[in-house]
Amino acid sequence: MKVLNIANIRIDGGTQARVALNQDVVKDYAEKMRDGEKFPEVTVFFDGSDYWLADGYHRYFATKSNSTVSIECEVKNGTLDDAILFAFGANSKRGLTMSAEDNRNVIYAMLRHPEWKLWSNAAIAKHVGVSRMTVGRVKATLDLKDEDTTKKYKDKHGNESTIQTKNLKDKKKKTTKPDVSSADLDPFVEYEEKIRELTDTIIEQDKENQILRDQIALGQWDASDIEKIDVQDTISDLREQIRILDIDNKAMRESRDMFQNRNAELMRSLKTAQNKLKKLEATV
Repeated sequence: MKVLNIANIRIDGGTQARVALNQDVVKDYAEKMRDGEKFPEVTVFFDGSDYWLADGYHRYFATKSNSTVSIECEVKNGTLDDAILFAFGANSKRGLTMSAEDNRNVIYAMLRHPEWKLWSNAAIAKHVGVSRMTVGRVKATLDLKDEDTTKKYKDKHGNESTIQTKNLKDKKKKTTKPDVSSADLDPFVEYEEKIRELTDTIIEQDKENQILRDQIALGQWDASDIEKIDVQDTISDLREQIRILDIDNKAMRESRDMFQNRNAELMRSLKTAQNKLKKLEATV
């Protein structure tokens, strides 16, 4: 931890992930600070010259509104880009809940960045704290002439390379047979594709709905912001534990079904053998 003069902390580098600050929260924080309540330190990135605020804008402005000249900081070494990337993911793990507009703002910024736009939808979703479907929907609304044509990937040796996805799409188009009518295709293949797509959509939307339900419940709870943050972290941990337990239970059910099927087969084989034995005994 390091105590910095507020005047030495820069906030003009695009590290604010939210569309706008909640002034009511700033006032509430300021009052609690005047009453002596202790808040977590803000996070800043030092690039060798400037300190960039990456997390804690409400705490920063609350401190400033109280005419306090210094603030406790967690200082990380890194560039302005490092600070921005950290800011884009900070509120998905703790802090005040990001609105849908805030999340869209962050996703737009990442999709326009020369490096982060090469990330997969899943990677962006995990960093921001949203679903892949949300990233996909935001990406679909973009009208960028410099559409992503490259993707990063790592081989089995850990070497990073890039590939031109446009070339892959072109090759895919060339291998498609345009003269084949839909009547010649197996309709069940098309149905299966649609079912898989709808299933993925339902799963992702269910996750989003659960997150929103948790956020609404926390918002209605009469507690301090610090308590809400702790509970939100606990809920996230429990959700993850439930997900892992569901996977384990599914594996156990599959094993149980397999052993039951084998047992049934053995019982049928035993019954067949007993019937053959009876027939042999009758002929003797």
